[in-house]
Amino acid sequence: MTDKTKIAEIFDSIQGEGPYIGYRQLFIRFCGCNLLCDYCDTEFDRGEEYSIQSLVERVKTFDLEAIHSVSLTGGEPLLHYQFLKEFLPELKKLKLKIYLETNGTLAGALKTIIDYVDIISMDFKLDSSAKIGDVFTQHDEFLNVATQNNKDTFAKLVFDDSIEDYELKECLNLAKKYNIPVILQPKMEENKIKVSHEKILETFNYFSKNYHNTRLIGQVHKFFDIR
Repeated sequence: MTDKTKIAEIFDSIQGEGPYIGYRQLFIRFCGCNLLCDYCDTEFDRGEEYSIQSLVERVKTFDLEAIHSVSLTGGEPLLHYQFLKEFLPELKKLKLKIYLETNGTLAGALKTIIDYVDIISMDFKLDSSAKIGDVFTQHDEFLNVATQNNKDTFAKLVFDDSIEDYELKECLNLAKKYNIPVILQPKMEENKIKVSHEKILETFNYFSKNYHNTRLIGQVHKFFDIR
């Protein structure tokens, strides 16, 4: 058991990515990550320590009647799985859905909290844009755990002009294997899309022609200038 963990921030806003776009969520952003993606804009180390009870009390200060779900985000929240094993049962007492945003590389950690999670948003991580090496084996193990437990699971594919054909194929194969929705998300900086029109269409056409459960969705909260 871990009595305390470091939280970067807690706030309510709209979900700006994926199939739950536009829903109001309470975001709990955990510090730390096991990857070093070069496009990440999150500061991992700055934060405040919370105990399980103090974090529960902090959650209660928000208008929970207006909240669709609680988003566990980061960083990588599954690095805090020992804390989450104790925290999530308390959160469930508040009758809130749990939405996990994850890089999909920590299948073992997911197993320990899977019973308390309702929705899993997994990012496909590409070496072409994130410079982290091949993590498709970890994604395979992760999706196996998620789908075996019948969780509402989807994958986001953040891409830019450097995406490789083999990466598209690997993502497509995993999506088909586990029959999960894929959200294609062009990389953005602030409210500007940083991918060429040609590459967006090429990527969308490749996926949609080979896998119908594909959508192209940008980061809507950035267009609205909402955090």
